Amino acid sequence: MPIFATLEENELAKLSQKVTSRKIAKGNFLYNLADQNDTLYIVHQGQLKNYQILETGEEQLIRLLGPGEFTGEWSIFQPQQRHTDIIEALRDTEICQLTRENFKKALLDYPEISLSLLQQMSKRLEVSEKQTATVAYSSITKRITSYLSSLIKNKKDKPIRVELPMTRKALASYLGTTPESITRGFHKLEKQGVIKSISARNIQINDLNAL
Repeated sequence: MPIFATLEENELAKLSQKVTSRKIAKGNFLYNLADQNDTLYIVHQGQLKNYQILETGEEQLIRLLGPGEFTGEWSIFQPQQRHTDIIEALRDTEICQLTRENFKKALLDYPEISLSLLQQMSKRLEVSEKQTATVAYSSITKRITSYLSSLIKNKKDKPIRVELPMTRKALASYLGTTPESITRGFHKLEKQGVIKSISARNIQINDLNAL
């Protein structure tokens, strides 16, 4: 996990004594609305979906969490708060969890964790701000190309291919639109020659400049 990467092996061993493990079956919840926000959760294996319920009753996807990623970090700054979002397991998942008090003690014992935590939270905030701006001011095709661009790991690869970490229905929720609009957007980009759909989740980028 990135925020603990600076710790020595003996320090990790000591911290691990405070960590508990939990398994969540596909379709079950890590936490639900109004549950107490008092724990740091780290994904060991599996995948989680973090979302909110809009006034319309529809889901608004916030992000997906995979191995090594974490949530619940705000519990250290906001004691006695309750969750306003939901986290659901998309597949059988195992997590490690650290209570707020033990997390707070770890930050005091190992100050270098605080800097790592701030760095990770800063990256997450940057992604969130870009997503908000994209959804608010961009066309559907621009939202799609912006998202595809964020998935590219090496622009020197030939051909450039990316794999969607979510279904296109979930992507529609993440980008603040409908599945039908996402489908039309992908078809438009393919017609323009910008991309080519190898499969539902595997996309080949033909025109990098168009992203």
